[in-house]
Amino acid sequence: MMQINNFLTLDCKYGKFIINRHCHLQAEHIVKKGVPHIQAELDNILFLISSLPDKPVIFDIGANAGLVSIPIAQTVRSKEGIVNAFEPQRMLYYALCGSVALNDLDNLYVYNKGVGEKASILYLNDIDYSKDQDFGQVFLTETQGKNIVEVVCLDELNIKRLDFLKIDVEGMEIAVIKGALKTITQYRPYCWVEYWKIGFESIIQLFEDDYAFFIMDHLNILCAPKEKIQSLNATITVKQVFKNT
Repeated sequence: MMQINNFLTLDCKYGKFIINRHCHLQAEHIVKKGVPHIQAELDNILFLISSLPDKPVIFDIGANAGLVSIPIAQTVRSKEGIVNAFEPQRMLYYALCGSVALNDLDNLYVYNKGVGEKASILYLNDIDYSKDQDFGQVFLTETQGKNIVEVVCLDELNIKRLDFLKIDVEGMEIAVIKGALKTITQYRPYCWVEYWKIGFESIIQLFEDDYAFFIMDHLNILCAPKEKIQSLNATITVKQVFKNT
């Protein structure tokens, strides 16, 4: 009997991706449409990425199979841009590394680590990659298990530049931001943050008043330095939200 591998290579608008065949949100949509299921989100992200200056530095926290980091790396390659992608699931990390090689993206660096408020050790529950599920909803836990994940803090990484920070970490978004506040204050990046699990109010309270906030869709909020929003030659038509003062 022929073995059916859990991971396969799929052709997409953005090149070749190694995808788990059981993640229907990813695999089925690419097969049927030729684009990721998050294409609308990608359109907004890539619009912002295209506005960045030369040699931008992007961090993708919670990269999964690379449906965001690979298109970004392709977009900024001509500008000599660098993308740093963090994915704690070992098998998805392997898949992303393979996709990086298949697409010759030497400007995309991948790390099998989590990101949080401080350097620590967290854990992943056992994951059966042969069962239908959304592997993007896997989260880190403090409960000790055999899948150990090293967690790093962005403020401790000696980052020299940061233009765009994407955070999708299944409820740990606040911890990631708190661990990056010094870096954010210094370099003033766009921050694209998934909010649907924790609410956008808790996110915007972490930023200074010189940031503006936009609900981009039912999942994500954009936290943008006001001077960068003003410099864009386009109108952001999504809902703007404000801090409670």
